[in-house]
Amino acid sequence: MSDMKRKFDQMMGDTSEQERRIQQGVREKLRTPVRKTSWPVLFVSVAIPAIALFLFFSMNPMNQLSSDEGPGTPYDPLDDLAQISALQKKKLLSDVDYESFSSLPHFDEVDGLYYVDRERFAMKGSSYAFHTVIERKEGLYDDVVYKAGDIVRTMTNTTSHLPTYSDAYYEVLAVPGDRVVLKDGELRINGKPLDSDILAHFTEQEVTIAGGYDQLLNAREYFLLNHFPAAKTVQGATITPVHKIYGQVVGLATEEQTKSIYLDYITDRLDGDYTPEQTFDLYMYDKLMGASKLPQTPEFTQINRLGELFLEASYRKVSPLSDDQVEVRYKYGREGVAEQVFQMGWDPTVGRWLIEE
Repeated sequence: MSDMKRKFDQMMGDTSEQERRIQQGVREKLRTPVRKTSWPVLFVSVAIPAIALFLFFSMNPMNQLSSDEGPGTPYDPLDDLAQISALQKKKLLSDVDYESFSSLPHFDEVDGLYYVDRERFAMKGSSYAFHTVIERKEGLYDDVVYKAGDIVRTMTNTTSHLPTYSDAYYEVLAVPGDRVVLKDGELRINGKPLDSDILAHFTEQEVTIAGGYDQLLNAREYFLLNHFPAAKTVQGATITPVHKIYGQVVGLATEEQTKSIYLDYITDRLDGDYTPEQTFDLYMYDKLMGASKLPQTPEFTQINRLGELFLEASYRKVSPLSDDQVEVRYKYGREGVAEQVFQMGWDPTVGRWLIEE
């Protein structure tokens, strides 16, 4: 015991018991009190989130706990593909109403990004032989170049599970960025049923739309459907890349009045003074349309993307190298895309520009 405490005890008496009581009181005040939870409060605490979840699922139109979510039964295109192919082989897939083109503008000259479709048809009240004029789009890889309602021509396309055909006219129903949902013949674009004349025509003609999609179209995809379906047929709705679309129907040309290297080619009158670029286009047109009237160099005919080069005319430039030789250069202005270069020379023996090896 210290002298201080001894002297203090002599003055005040023994304070040990009082000190213990003070220490006990301090410890009790510092100890965390144990709260008693009542059952009503506990019940309300649990019930609040449960009620919130119930209200959320009741108000949400999609059942979040439905067993329908996740993988389902996939669409099988084989049966539809067989029916469509059989119709196509028998030329029963389309019933083209050429009179509906009568309001299109008439072209006196077809050149540049425009070309003439090879199919010849007649119009009521006229003795002329008509062809549709097709526009190849400028910058087709850089912009959305078609819009819903456009009528287009395509090349045969088997990259989609249901193909398009080069002798059918197709209508654009959805464009890049649109979400397409097609299930059991019911078509929705961006979450809404498509309200258009073509679908009303399909219903009237008892035409079935085949396909199965739930897809957001990428920057180079378009959703197409046959614009002139034959009655009571199965028609494939297809997602088609832009380089498989030959161009948009924009007008009419006649063999009797319209000036065009394509009409000269179709009617076997290739005796005009044509530019190297016109001739270059015609070589591709000759190969793509299957007529093969022009002499083809082996190097040119073996190009595996001839259709794209034909459509990509806006990306090319023709430059003279000499009086009888020119360069045709495709320059895309995009990293990772190689330029394509061809040379053409003037052949005096045939009086025509020819693609050189």
